[in-house]
Amino acid sequence: MSTATKPKPTSSAGTSEPMSSGKKWAIGLVIAGLLPWLFFILAMFIGTGLLPGGGASLHQDPVPTQTSCVEVAGIPKPTCEAYLSAEQKIKKVRPKCKNLKWTLLAGIGKIESHHGTFMGRKVNEKPGPSYGDVEPPVIGPVLDGTNNTQRIPDTDGGKYDNDTVYDRAVGPTQFIPQTWESVAQDGDDDGDTDPQNVFDSALSTAALLCGKNSVDMSDPTTEHDAIYRYNHSEQYVKDVRNAKAEYDALGDITEPVNATGDAKKIIAAAKSQKGVPYSWGGGDTLGPSYGICCSPGGYSGRFIKGFDCSGLTEYAYGKAGIMIGGTAQAQHDSGKVRVTHQTNLKGAEPGDLLFFSDNPGSGKGIFHVSIYLGGNRQIEAPRTNDVVKESDVRMGSLDSIGHLK
Repeated sequence: MSTATKPKPTSSAGTSEPMSSGKKWAIGLVIAGLLPWLFFILAMFIGTGLLPGGGASLHQDPVPTQTSCVEVAGIPKPTCEAYLSAEQKIKKVRPKCKNLKWTLLAGIGKIESHHGTFMGRKVNEKPGPSYGDVEPPVIGPVLDGTNNTQRIPDTDGGKYDNDTVYDRAVGPTQFIPQTWESVAQDGDDDGDTDPQNVFDSALSTAALLCGKNSVDMSDPTTEHDAIYRYNHSEQYVKDVRNAKAEYDALGDITEPVNATGDAKKIIAAAKSQKGVPYSWGGGDTLGPSYGICCSPGGYSGRFIKGFDCSGLTEYAYGKAGIMIGGTAQAQHDSGKVRVTHQTNLKGAEPGDLLFFSDNPGSGKGIFHVSIYLGGNRQIEAPRTNDVVKESDVRMGSLDSIGHLK
């Protein structure tokens, strides 16, 4: 089709044909009706964050926050995942807090509610919006000053504890409603903070333990004081620490990966960076670095030391001596991995690269890359305002597999 502009009709005098007042009014009404929708669409485009890695994209699948873990006796799978997730996310929520381990959160969870299973309760394991919810909710005894309880008149209007006279502790880690309001965190990224959800409660517990000052939780005194602030009882501190010691003895409980050779080196390198902040343009073969400005969504990495998606994969593959390039599209096109264009994980092995596009199967417009772990899991630097972490593979935009072997 020609790109030449079609000439406008003119009168015999060579000027544009005058428009009638009736036409002007009609066009004006149409424009007035369309303007609000045009502004709405424009705002949607401006406000949408774009995933990095080689191609601008308005497509973003939800990013699960769960971290896969092996079975631990007495801990439901979602609760175990919540503890591991909180260990990573607290690095962003409380960046001055160092070395808070999942085992401390598990120690508190065991003492407070047996990890959400107190008196026969269940933690919802069905995928969906209720994943990780404790059913029925955990609501403690009335805090009216009797039966060795503290007297706390109602502070939440019954919002969390269904009691409009006195407060009650709520959730698997037993928050006083007023305290919950002050530290509540969205641990599962669903836009809500719910004390009865193990992801929200675990991350909120971590935030309360850390406080807002610089602390190192590997220091025994600091750990003691943090637990004591949570519950002013030396016996409580002792019980939590004893439970923590049981979980410390388990070692690494993240899901094992069946990988050898270069794949093992790549995955180990990527996992060593879990919790490192996302930075647009950040990261290379040397490790995390300050990024650049700016993403298509206007996000700058100049003041954030970390990785974007391709920076993480470049670093991890570099540890195995494989130079794959600095953007997702370049890595796809590098020839360093054997690319098969497919929208499923058939034949994918731990250590392979997963490429994502808005036109899956085309090999074009690659906007994201991750490292496959097996079992429908990946490790990635997913997006702005997030950290390097494990997640489920988002199949909807999977373009191709970059096979290591």
